[in-house]
Amino acid sequence: MKKRPLEGIKILDFSQVLSAPFCGMLLADMGAEIIKVERPGNGDISREYGPYKNDISLYYCQYNRGKKGVAIDMRSEAGKNVVMDLVSKVDIVVENFKSGTLEKLGIGYEEMLKVNPGLIYGSIAGFGTYGPLSHLPCMDIIAAARSGLVSTTGQGADAPIKPGFSLCDTWAGLQLFRGLTMALLHKQRTGKGLRVDIAMLDCAFYMCEAPVLEHSMTGEFTPRTGNHHPWYAPCGEFATKDGNAVIAVTREEEWEQLCDSLGLSALAKDPRFSNNEARVENREALIAELEKVTSAMGRYELEKNLCEVGVPASAVQTLAEFAGNPQTKELNVITEINQPGVGDYTVVNTPIRFSKTPVDPNGVAASFPGANSKDILDELGYSQEKIDELIESGAVYQS
Repeated sequence: MKKRPLEGIKILDFSQVLSAPFCGMLLADMGAEIIKVERPGNGDISREYGPYKNDISLYYCQYNRGKKGVAIDMRSEAGKNVVMDLVSKVDIVVENFKSGTLEKLGIGYEEMLKVNPGLIYGSIAGFGTYGPLSHLPCMDIIAAARSGLVSTTGQGADAPIKPGFSLCDTWAGLQLFRGLTMALLHKQRTGKGLRVDIAMLDCAFYMCEAPVLEHSMTGEFTPRTGNHHPWYAPCGEFATKDGNAVIAVTREEEWEQLCDSLGLSALAKDPRFSNNEARVENREALIAELEKVTSAMGRYELEKNLCEVGVPASAVQTLAEFAGNPQTKELNVITEINQPGVGDYTVVNTPIRFSKTPVDPNGVAASFPGANSKDILDELGYSQEKIDELIESGAVYQS
């Protein structure tokens, strides 16, 4: 079997919940060997997130697939020594504790460099590792709210709406993944490791796209326009007889094609809709006119008619409809993993594809904290006597 891109790379993973575990999931899918460190007992907080099967969190398993598990009491001196022995053997360390947590335990980045000078160290902190907010806790919705991302979503007259998924967590994890792969390239070229720091707040703002440019030029932000694009029309969501569909007209040729396809020659000649600027100015009237036609059509019927003449359009699908779509199956977007104690369960596949090397999401997660503790300590060269002593003292836990 062909080797995956990151085979041979060893990673010590202190991640928890979603942002850094998402990064670790990608690294594992790419072939990296990952040891996940958890606290004894309850382990990663995300083990408390459902759905469950046989008391095992499938949420945890999805984002920690392909990772071995060791449970260490990092407050104990013996536990800290185990951590540093592990650090000395890896290429990369990943963590997303609140800024300064590992430093307070005496096992922060600078201490790690003493046992592994070429270490690549990647961290995600909600507000970064310095600055007046760096000491504060952060979750996805906090980053979305503080960055202004939430303020851009929803209808102008209504309260802002948070994104439907954990965009800030997963986007921060993706940025860390990018940063660590660049750090590996840097080390390949120079022989030197480096630190990669990601702030979730930065990542949330990084997604804000055009509003930043707009404000820099005009001093203002376009008001929220809900399910319609602020600068193009018709470009948004329209009612049909069995749900909604999205139409995205951004060129005059597409507007003409839309009118021809839907039998709306009168609209094409209406001065209120003569060009994009006019259509944006008269957006509500345009929506009302178009929905007189779209509301009598099925959403897939509307999608088919418009796509056939070159107008971008799509039915608004549920997640279940997306999962059953032939395109989804062709791209292998969704796959199944066999997890001990669970059996087969469905996960989202990694969307990165390479032409000459595979990516494999079919990795097993540690079903419980410390599932592989003894094996990991044995690989470190610890004697059976020492392993037993660490477990008996509570410095290390084996489930």
